[in-house]
Amino acid sequence: MESIFRVLVVGTAVLSVVFWCIPVFDYMWLTNEQMQILDLGGFGSYIPHNQIFYWGTLTIWLLLSIGLLFYVNIARFGFVIFMVIVHVLSFFYGISILSPLEAFIGSLITMADGAIITMMYLTSISGKFNENT
Repeated sequence: MESIFRVLVVGTAVLSVVFWCIPVFDYMWLTNEQMQILDLGGFGSYIPHNQIFYWGTLTIWLLLSIGLLFYVNIARFGFVIFMVIVHVLSFFYGISILSPLEAFIGSLITMADGAIITMMYLTSISGKFNENT
């Protein structure tokens, strides 16, 4: 179980980095019309797009993932809280427009995050976090 948990955490971290970097490379395989459509993402947003917020979110996810690898109890709690905060804030991000690749990777990340949370609280992995308090 421990090896599956570690693979999920590392895999999710790698997929998150890929997901966050895709907009940098989208222009290589998308047409101009598709790029213009993707630029409409965030229309009607109550939270303006900010590069510090964008890359800061990735940094926090990666730091929490490192904490999960070492079974730090505060990272377990922070992971769940940060996930809830990000999902609640998504109501204020405006329209979300993703390329098929982004949607696929985002779905994989969401499923893996759910598996990580389940394993952290409902399997023998939870004992590892309790040992390190």
